Amino acid sequence: MARAVRFIHAADLHLDAPFKGVNATDERVRQALVASTYDALSALVDACIERSVDFLVVAGDAYNSRDRSVRAQFAFKAAMERLADAGIRVYAAAGNHDPTSGWTAGLALPDNVRVFSDTAVERIVVEDGGEPLCAVYGRSYRRSAETADLARDFSRVAEDDVAIAVLHTNVGGRTEHEPYAPSTLAELQSARMDYWALGHIHKPEVLTEQGTVAVYAGCTQGLNPNEAGPRGCYLVTVGGGVSLEFVPTAAVVWDRRTVDATELPGVGDVRAALAEVCADVRRDAGGRPAIVRIALEGRSDAHADLARPGVLADLVDDLRAEQLDIEPWVWVDRVRDLTRQPVDLAALRESEEFAGDLVRLSDERLADAATIVHELLAPVSEYAGRDLETSFDATSIVERARDAALDRLLAEEGS
Repeated sequence: MARAVRFIHAADLHLDAPFKGVNATDERVRQALVASTYDALSALVDACIERSVDFLVVAGDAYNSRDRSVRAQFAFKAAMERLADAGIRVYAAAGNHDPTSGWTAGLALPDNVRVFSDTAVERIVVEDGGEPLCAVYGRSYRRSAETADLARDFSRVAEDDVAIAVLHTNVGGRTEHEPYAPSTLAELQSARMDYWALGHIHKPEVLTEQGTVAVYAGCTQGLNPNEAGPRGCYLVTVGGGVSLEFVPTAAVVWDRRTVDATELPGVGDVRAALAEVCADVRRDAGGRPAIVRIALEGRSDAHADLARPGVLADLVDDLRAEQLDIEPWVWVDRVRDLTRQPVDLAALRESEEFAGDLVRLSDERLADAATIVHELLAPVSEYAGRDLETSFDATSIVERARDAALDRLLAEEGS
């Protein structure tokens, strides 16, 4: 092997993805979200050029829709032309969101871009100065719902000094993701590749570092509040082993935080704690704007005030106005009040009053909570074809029902 191979592995760009379920009432936040997938694409190209990589691989879902928007196609073409001007090649596999059968405007991509075949695994020899540098193997989706095991057809040719595979796949049958092109880690390893550049899972993850290195790059831009944390691509160097460097590309960072309100006696204290959390989010976002969802938890003296109509909404509005005036801005998408009344449950359990009966009854239900939820969800899970129980915390549901009842009961007793 003459020299090390350096490339960037990206996936799931989802250009032109809509952002749903976000309370982006501020125009600046809304515009930032609309532009974010394109800004992440620009950051990806910048990373390739700044690091003088040999090539870029895109492991599926460059576009968000089977029928690609014209805006997204023009943006991708322009990005590929920037890479062509820098002498950087691109090897892309189509995924379930952008299968080769989808509609296109017929825009010709520059010659530096190669999209893998959708009928068989394609092997491309990458040259450096007329000499073989490595081989890149890949396979595209012809249709969106690709359920065939495409990984089984990958096999390294013995003459390859370095072999890299590119595929959009669900490794290990992850039930929280669609089972497209299902594969197993054993299959990936048996193909004897040096590196598997994977797409489909939006969270960056290194599946294995032993023998064959298999990696999900994650998406270049988080697409919803459930995709909190760093999003970007990997700089990969293969030469005497494989080394990885994560490169952030997200234009907007999603975050989730929890505030323990147990020691917060009033609304003002809660407001100060929330501002402190926003400062932490801003610091961790690395100079990028951020969108955060915050949960307030704990038995707190502030609970009664927070439960009053309009109090939490006013608090959030005031916090948003403050945080939007600081650069980079932080948008508080939602504050969820999960606080509880500061009652002594142990004392109530010993009480002969009705509140004591309520606590003891809830204790009995807590023991059966998981069974109850399982029985309720079993028919729905069977219809959906996947286990839905992981989305529910049965114990929390019962506890919150108990505490809501206690709130009402103790308020009436105190009036």
